[in-house]
Amino acid sequence: MTQRYSIELIEEHEAANFYSIRLEEKELSELECFFEKFPEGCGYDEEIDTLIAWLDHIGEHGAFERYFRQEGRYGDGVSAIPIETSHLRLYCIRLSDRILVFGNGGVKDTATWEESEELSEYVETLMDTSRFIASRRRDGTLFLVDKEIIGNLKFVRDEKK
Repeated sequence: MTQRYSIELIEEHEAANFYSIRLEEKELSELECFFEKFPEGCGYDEEIDTLIAWLDHIGEHGAFERYFRQEGRYGDGVSAIPIETSHLRLYCIRLSDRILVFGNGGVKDTATWEESEELSEYVETLMDTSRFIASRRRDGTLFLVDKEIIGNLKFVRDEKK
């Protein structure tokens, strides 16, 4: 199955901009879809509040490597916001200290993301996106300038089902 999507700027902050994947057939970005899964009173309020505090901190201070837990393959930049006591995982690509691209996430109820059907799809989408971005940066059709991603931000991937 072919998946079409784009990367869109969703929040501008002093130190870092937040982008998110938006699937062609969806109205909400993947970051918005993540938060929609955890409405107030869902049992994860404290963890969501902690996650939001991390996002605010990153927006104010920058997307430094130490704030993230490596989740994909070495060198692809796919990470999760590290909430040590949390079962929630929000996945992203850290392109620089000033640019994050968010995917989706969910409850991590398996030993690894690879064992979770839901989480593995989110991480694999980000891994492919990271690869696409790297390829476009190499061929000069996509650039990172300060807090912006400039270039073709539409992607197509074949889902592995």
